[in-house]
Amino acid sequence: MNLAGRRTAVLKPNIVAGRPARTGVVTHPAVVEGVVRVLRAAGVSDVSIVEGPGVGLDAEAVFARSGYTALARRLGTRLVSLNDAARRDRPWKYGTIGIPCIVEDADLYVNLPKLKTHGYTTLTLSIKNHKGLLSEADKKRDHHLGLHDPLVQHAKLAPPHLVVLDGIVAVEGDGPQHGRPVCAGILAAGTNMLEVDAAVARLCGFDPRQIAHLRIAEAEGLGTLDPAIVGSAPRRRLKPANEQYGRLMNIYSWRDCTACSMCIDSFAAGVHLAARDPRYWFTLVPRLAYWGLLGRMHVVQGRKAAVPEGRGRVVCLGQCTQSLADAKGLLHVPGCPPSARDVAEAFRKGL
Repeated sequence: MNLAGRRTAVLKPNIVAGRPARTGVVTHPAVVEGVVRVLRAAGVSDVSIVEGPGVGLDAEAVFARSGYTALARRLGTRLVSLNDAARRDRPWKYGTIGIPCIVEDADLYVNLPKLKTHGYTTLTLSIKNHKGLLSEADKKRDHHLGLHDPLVQHAKLAPPHLVVLDGIVAVEGDGPQHGRPVCAGILAAGTNMLEVDAAVARLCGFDPRQIAHLRIAEAEGLGTLDPAIVGSAPRRRLKPANEQYGRLMNIYSWRDCTACSMCIDSFAAGVHLAARDPRYWFTLVPRLAYWGLLGRMHVVQGRKAAVPEGRGRVVCLGQCTQSLADAKGLLHVPGCPPSARDVAEAFRKGL
C-alpha cells in the first residue's frame, strides 16, 4: 500500500469489553502498537485509536482494563470513544445511519479485528468489527433488522483502506466473550474485508459460504470468497460456538439473533458481580449454585425469545422480553441492556 501523502490515520481495533489481552477477547495492544510504529515510520504522523465498546459499557473503564489507555499514553496517540463521536448521516439500505466524522475525514482507516468464534455470526472478523463504528442506537437497531444483512450494508459505508487481523491468540467455543483462548498463530492483512475474512475462516476450518454475512457480502459484490493469498499461516481448527445456547453447568443462555451480545453478557456480568460482592454470598450465590448443579435455569433474551421445552426456571433479560415475561409470569430483568447490578438484584429477589 502506498502511504505517500497520508498524514492522518484512524485505527479501529476490537475492544468490545474491558478484558485483558491474554483472554483473546480484544485485539492485542501489541498488534496495534506495531501498526502505529509502521505508519509513523512511513510518515503518517497523526494517529488515533478509536472504538465504540459494547452497548451500556463505560468506554473509559473498558479502555483502561484492556490496556489501551496505557498504550495510547505511551505512544502519544489519541484514544477516542466512538460512542460519543460526532457523526454524519449517510444513506443506506435501511434509511440513514451515522458514520463517525473522524473515520471519514482520516487519510487512512485501518480495521484491526480479533479472531473469535461467535454464537450468531459463526466468526467475528473484520466485517463484524466494522460494526463498532456505529452509535449505540444503531447497534441495537441492527438486531431488529436481522443482523446478517445489516453487517454487509455497513461494510459498504466507509470501508477501510487496510485490514490487519489479530488471530495470534484466538477465542473458540462460546465466543465472542466467554470462549476459550487458544494459540492460533494467525496474523492476516489485506485491503478487502470480505477477502481477509474468507481466507481466515478457511484457516480456522470454516467454509465461508456457510457463514451468512460472508455469503451475502459476496452476492452484493464486496469481493470474492476465493481470494488470492500471499504467504502462509498455520491452520488451527477452532471449535465453533453452540448455535442454540451457551451453557454453564445446568444454566442455559438461549441464543436469539434479535438480542444484542451485551444483553446476553449481562447475565454473566451479574453472576460475576455476585461472586465478588459479599452482599450476595449468602443469598444469591447459593441459589445460583442450586440451579446450576441440581436444578435447571433457562435465560432468554431478544424479540423472538420463547419458553424452552422441558423443566427449569425461566429468566427473561432485557426490554425485548417484557411481553413474554408478563404473559407467562416469568422473572424479568429490565434494561437495554440490563446492568450487572440489575441482574444480581433481580435474581436475589426473584429466584
